[in-house]
Amino acid sequence: MTKKTSQNPTPLPSPGWTFLAHGEHESNTIARCPGGHIHVDYGYLTVRFQRDEFLAFARMVAEAVMHLQGISPNLADHRIVSKSSVTFSLN
Repeated sequence: MTKKTSQNPTPLPSPGWTFLAHGEHESNTIARCPGGHIHVDYGYLTVRFQRDEFLAFARMVAEAVMHLQGISPNLADHRIVSKSSVTFSLN
């Protein structure tokens, strides 16, 4: 795993936003806006989720990671069915 080379600390989210995680680059973040949406910003991609949609997406990504690492995930333990749709945004 590489360390961040930037000496500037990660900027704090705008008032009312909750910072949840960041990646290796300053612009790669996950935050919750005052409206309750989870915003995933990665490079030129921004995806906005409702809470339950984000949790289902995160579980799907975690399952993919396990497959890529050669680990067989137990699907029954972390599969969630989400009835709502994902909203994609260019914002």
